Amino acid sequence: MFTAIAVITAALSMSAVRSAPIPVRTCTIVEAVSPDTVEHNAALLLKDRLMGAGITAWIVPEPAASDTHKSALTILFGSASRHKSLNAALNSVRISPPTEFDPGPEGFVLRSLPTTNDRSRTRMAAASADPRGLVYAAGEILRQIHLTRQGPVISQFLDIRTAPAFEVRGTQIQQSGVNFEKAHARQWTEAEREHAIADIILAGANTIQLGGDSPTNIDPAFAFVKSLGVKALCHYTANGGSGPPEWQAKESIGRSGYLCPSVPEARAAMLKQCEDNFRNSPDYDYVRLVGGDGGGCECDLCHPYGHVFISLCADMADIIHRYHPNCQIFITNQKFDAESDEAIFQYLQEKPRSWLRGFCYGPGSDSMSWQPGHRQTHRMDLFRYPGFGPPSRYLHEILHQLPPQQDLVFYNEITHWRYSEFGFIQAYPRPDKRGFYPPASGHFMYERMPDRYLTQVYDRLTFFAWPRFYYKMFGETVRYGIGDCTHSSGTQDHFNQWMWERLMWNPNQSVEQVVDSYCETWFGTEAAPVMAQALFQLEQNLQDDPNVPLPKKPGIFHYYSLIKQAGRLIPADLRKRNWLWLEHLQKAAIDLHTARAVELQLAAHAHVEALVAAAMSESPQAQEVAISAASEALTAISPSSEMLALENEARAAGEESNWLYGVRSEGLFSLQHDFIGMGWTRAMLQKAASASPKERGSLLFQIAHYEDPGPGGFYDNCGVIGKMPHVINGSPYDYGQPLVAGMFSEECKHSQKTMCSTQEQSQGVALRYDGLSNIDSYRVRITVVRPQFQGRYAARMKQHSEKLFAGDVLIAPEIEIPMLVPTQYEFDIPKSSIKNGQLTLRFEKMPDIGAGDRITVEQWRNTGGWGTLVSEVWLINTTASSSGRNK
Repeated sequence: MFTAIAVITAALSMSAVRSAPIPVRTCTIVEAVSPDTVEHNAALLLKDRLMGAGITAWIVPEPAASDTHKSALTILFGSASRHKSLNAALNSVRISPPTEFDPGPEGFVLRSLPTTNDRSRTRMAAASADPRGLVYAAGEILRQIHLTRQGPVISQFLDIRTAPAFEVRGTQIQQSGVNFEKAHARQWTEAEREHAIADIILAGANTIQLGGDSPTNIDPAFAFVKSLGVKALCHYTANGGSGPPEWQAKESIGRSGYLCPSVPEARAAMLKQCEDNFRNSPDYDYVRLVGGDGGGCECDLCHPYGHVFISLCADMADIIHRYHPNCQIFITNQKFDAESDEAIFQYLQEKPRSWLRGFCYGPGSDSMSWQPGHRQTHRMDLFRYPGFGPPSRYLHEILHQLPPQQDLVFYNEITHWRYSEFGFIQAYPRPDKRGFYPPASGHFMYERMPDRYLTQVYDRLTFFAWPRFYYKMFGETVRYGIGDCTHSSGTQDHFNQWMWERLMWNPNQSVEQVVDSYCETWFGTEAAPVMAQALFQLEQNLQDDPNVPLPKKPGIFHYYSLIKQAGRLIPADLRKRNWLWLEHLQKAAIDLHTARAVELQLAAHAHVEALVAAAMSESPQAQEVAISAASEALTAISPSSEMLALENEARAAGEESNWLYGVRSEGLFSLQHDFIGMGWTRAMLQKAASASPKERGSLLFQIAHYEDPGPGGFYDNCGVIGKMPHVINGSPYDYGQPLVAGMFSEECKHSQKTMCSTQEQSQGVALRYDGLSNIDSYRVRITVVRPQFQGRYAARMKQHSEKLFAGDVLIAPEIEIPMLVPTQYEFDIPKSSIKNGQLTLRFEKMPDIGAGDRITVEQWRNTGGWGTLVSEVWLINTTASSSGRNK
């Protein structure tokens, strides 16, 4: 027994010695005498990245001995079939060379080799199953070289045999418009873009979306991508084009640039355009045919659009294959309705369709999801036994419907933190065209909302990371297909995209393993554990918690502290060029600056409420003094020294990251906001200052006790689930577009920017109250405001007023709803409207709203059209309130 323990202990000790890291300052890459072009380019890429990490590297052909250069690390690098020294080395340690079956296509083997007793040097075999696999071997070597503050090190013993789990692994690499227009960052050079593309390829990507809007626009990076053996994907809008008005598609939100495939002349033009494009295009490996972001054409001739679309795609596939016979075709069902999906499935089931490789699932593809972008109809039958719920249940259904000739492939959107496929929503979803709301299954997707204050600072395309949630979404979706070429709008999703590629290589990693590897790769060994904490903390900070306002979130300061700590731990050479850490520093400083700004405003507002509450029972003169002091308190807010330091720190980091890599936070140009609606309070104070004593009392009560309806009264914060107990008809108003700056004035309180609405239905928003007194008098107060729509939507929005009924009594024939800035109205409730203690308040749209032909109405409703709209409702028992005040 003792002997066995001794042997085990000795073996573990030897393993520890053998695995101890050694410094790597020099490296010799030994390639075959006549390497494949991709293999040689992989060696060049590896050398370039080693040099960038401070390691002097050489590439030499075999049979150069390891002594050619006295290198700390020698790598036999290539395909065993053409690299004799590598093949011999693998045989010497009884390692079979990699094949397409073991470990698999694009796979590789990394194996440490025996060395002399010189423990300062190590040798390694890096062998691939095919030329592209050597690119990924290079990526793994780089991840195994740990960047420490003492210099790069590598373990003396590595034994890795691996291949990717998915066939299609890719994304887009580009800078975003927000980066230029709002962050005022510089453009990349072509070399910088190629560097960014290489980053994601080294992480495991084998497909890069290229070409912009047209396949004939040859992407400057095309040759670079192909030089590494990586595949190119073209994203092509099948029904895109221009022509006379009669050719135009009835796109779901009314955008131009789309043609109707049911108009013969327009269809012919689309096919000619396809031929002109692909006749002269480079050889793409994949073409993804999409139906337009808005879901194609809504006209009667195109119903169901899926049938028209798939037929058009078949003809386009014939054209593409005429010039590019090896190209594989994907189609998407983005924002199609349920009937269109069924038409596509029926078409595919009729007979083998060899032209189509994959059915592509992307934003708006899920017939069980009400995520922003809104499908118009849903597969409610699938909710009867929803399994794990959306999105996995609908993916299961797609696989059930697809013939064996077609695979499921993905186009997941993980680039926007709000208003996106899996992103935060601004409001609970409205019902679809058939009136259905999301059932309970998967309801968590609609409870995730962005922090209400950070939303005011940052654009939809802002720097963020969601390790845990996106890890879950990856597992819920990609497991059903052959892979994913994700949608990316810029660099703001750096972690999300990197994690996606690593999970497509090995989906059995834990989220902690992926995060640790990312942080080790990008921030160095000592900083990695701290940055891992920071990534998880950032994810928590972004979600809204109405019970914990931003200044009370301990994670805001914790994230900032972690980023600062990590900056001290990153190796000096790496820190000098680490634009990614600088992005985190900007994010952390701006978030903390925002929290402190909100804290100041909340404190000032609380002071105002206390002043006003104390003055309510005082003389008119004392009230005037309190009003003046309160107004001054709201205007005297100035940034603290801490806030100024944070702003300066963020700006300096932004300048540095822009100089290094052309990235900067747009939040730097959006720091000053009225976060809590102080403008409304300021306006109420001005109103109270000139009001009569009786009116002033009511105004002061509202300022001091905003949501309090008084004794025997009721308050509904419309649009907020759980805070509108009396609403019996209407749904939260989700605007039909991202919550962009300028839709509402910042003079709005948050409760004034959430609202209930109805659309073309005759029944408007309604509230019902029970248990009312038959002898008391009641009064209703409402807050209303309407958004200022983006220009492309505004022309459809004719609505600006509504009616209000108490029971069957019309108490307001036309309530004008102001744009941007809210207003309040009050109306007496006729006692005859209260029957058996019950009252129904109901709004009614004006007669010309939501009227017209089907297409016009659908485009109106899809872009946020409303018939009735209300933000807040107070039912005030004036009898009880008067008694309470008199008492």
